[in-house]
Amino acid sequence: MKHLKAFEDALDAIHDEGRYRVFVDLQRHRGQFPRATARFEHGEREIIVWCSNDYLGMGQDEDVLDAMHEAIDGFGAGSGGTRNISGTTRYHVDLERELASLHGKTGALLFTSGYVANDATLSTLGKILPGLIIYSDALNHASMIEGIRRSKGEYRVFKHNDVEHLRALLENDDPERPKLIAFESVYSMDGDIGPIKEICDLADEFNALTYLDEVHAVGMYGDEGAGV
Repeated sequence: MKHLKAFEDALDAIHDEGRYRVFVDLQRHRGQFPRATARFEHGEREIIVWCSNDYLGMGQDEDVLDAMHEAIDGFGAGSGGTRNISGTTRYHVDLERELASLHGKTGALLFTSGYVANDATLSTLGKILPGLIIYSDALNHASMIEGIRRSKGEYRVFKHNDVEHLRALLENDDPERPKLIAFESVYSMDGDIGPIKEICDLADEFNALTYLDEVHAVGMYGDEGAGV
């Protein structure tokens, strides 16, 4: 095939750089979180999944599992199409209302994952606000970085949790241009917490919007688990 060598060369380069990924084949066991059975080429062994983001084990909670069974029994599986074509499942509507109430907002919008939410939202904001400058924490998640890049606007990276560096960057830009500060409340890799109050104070001072990723805080921190 004419173009096959290009793909083979690309795969060889990934192998040579040590970036080729082989996903672990897991069988999780109900009621035994975070234990699972991993299947390898030469057999199986029992493991503990230390990198799960199911911090509270809700995926094994009896009330959660019962609710999932109730939903499937009542509605069947799958939505039958995108929500703008075939409508929205009532459970999703109810969940959006509950999330909005939890965070004290007028509305909420569900995405298929946190990655998609960050990517889609940040890239869209860059298109809606001409001339937008996005100020991004150096340890922001890859999904935020991808959304910022896809916005095709200017961005600045400030040192992790360094409010003074952020201030210097804000002071250096045109005060008339729209600005957005993108950061996290709990950083997933380091586990530290962002200086939310200080960053919000800076945003007020420089008339900037804020974009906060709380995916690792909701359910764990704050009043009723609403986040930091």
